[in-house]
Amino acid sequence: RGGGGGKGRRRGGGNRGESAKDTHPKQDAGEGGGGNIPQQMGDGIPLASKCVDTVLINPPFGTKHNAGVDVAFLACGCRIARKAVYSFHKTSTRKFLLKKATEEWGMGAEVVAEMKFDIGNTYKFHKKKSVDIEVDLLRLWHLDVDSEEG
Repeated sequence: RGGGGGKGRRRGGGNRGESAKDTHPKQDAGEGGGGNIPQQMGDGIPLASKCVDTVLINPPFGTKHNAGVDVAFLACGCRIARKAVYSFHKTSTRKFLLKKATEEWGMGAEVVAEMKFDIGNTYKFHKKKSVDIEVDLLRLWHLDVDSEEG
């Protein structure tokens, strides 16, 4: 879609000609989460730190051509959440992500559910019609917030 007809809905709000940086609050250098969570706006999300209560993320799993993107999503979620982040990740990354969240970022972290995602053949490099991926639902929270709040 796009262009002129006027029937399509525009995403993102704001007036035409305004960029996201014009319509969202700026982040002060001193603002932000705890620990060593990356606090820069360079994560591509034009929102101030701790501007929402809870974040729910279903990031790409960070394999093949996008290694590490799941961690970038998680870091961004931790930056903008005041209370808690819920995020889906491959079970095989559990130990790594829990250690990163607790030891590097100074967050509380736990696995709240284990499940399987049926991933269909959506990319050229997929060889099978579908595959079940073991997935964890992680819950992360800022330690300065009661873990029962999020």
